[in-house]
Amino acid sequence: MHFCKHLFICLSLIAIAYADDDDDDIGMTSEELIDALEPFGENCDPKPDREHIRQLIKNDENPHQSSKCFRHCLMHEFELIAEGSTTLDEEKTVDMLSMMYTDGKDDLEEIVKICNIENEGIAEKCENAHSHGMCILRELRQRNYKIPQPGK
Repeated sequence: MHFCKHLFICLSLIAIAYADDDDDDIGMTSEELIDALEPFGENCDPKPDREHIRQLIKNDENPHQSSKCFRHCLMHEFELIAEGSTTLDEEKTVDMLSMMYTDGKDDLEEIVKICNIENEGIAEKCENAHSHGMCILRELRQRNYKIPQPGK
């Protein structure tokens, strides 16, 4: 049940994020998005502060280690990556990404496979999660998928 509650919250954030489809602004400010994500960091080790969450939502390529660990914590919480694993669960990751990119299942499957291969040698969990996130972002951009950005 704990997973279902978190998944519901995540889906709600995605719905809010895509409420304003006219441009790349997601319809929420950075501070509102940080407020919404902050509770997910309560059980993370290390617990991220607001700046670390900000780095994550801004897709900072060189964030603080705590931002990378928060990404891992989220991926683990949503069962996208198992503890001790260096690869994303392909089915769950594609399912979650498909909520945002409904017409791109084939692309998403390919992206997850590419990123799993690219990152399988990165053993440190926080670096691995960050590298997966940056790989997925890069692959989405190369395929001209719209990447939502928080407002000011």
